[in-house]
Amino acid sequence: MVFSEIDAYLHSLFYTDAYTELPADIREKIAFTAEDMLINHYDEALLTPKIIGIQTLYMIEGEAEEFAKFKRHGVKSLGLKGMSFSFEGGNISPEVVALIEKAQAALQPKKRASARRLI
Repeated sequence: MVFSEIDAYLHSLFYTDAYTELPADIREKIAFTAEDMLINHYDEALLTPKIIGIQTLYMIEGEAEEFAKFKRHGVKSLGLKGMSFSFEGGNISPEVVALIEKAQAALQPKKRASARRLI
């Protein structure tokens, strides 16, 4: 995927300061990492700049909140003084999963009803 397309998409969205404030070389590395992760789970033909961009932002937010490393290491729940956290789902953004499922459904041939005679 062309980084400039991913970068342009994320720059056009609101609430992406965590991404846009990073130096260009770091943004490119994170986008590459996001794309590489998605290729491990989905057919590369399904990936778009939007999908990779959303995954990139999801990864940045997860790292900033320190939760991503716990999820990567398989931690399911975590308790601290007066707080507890449960980690559900995987390392892929739920929005990305929904977009890919929508794309996969669009690629499925439509089933047509037919009437046939039985002899």
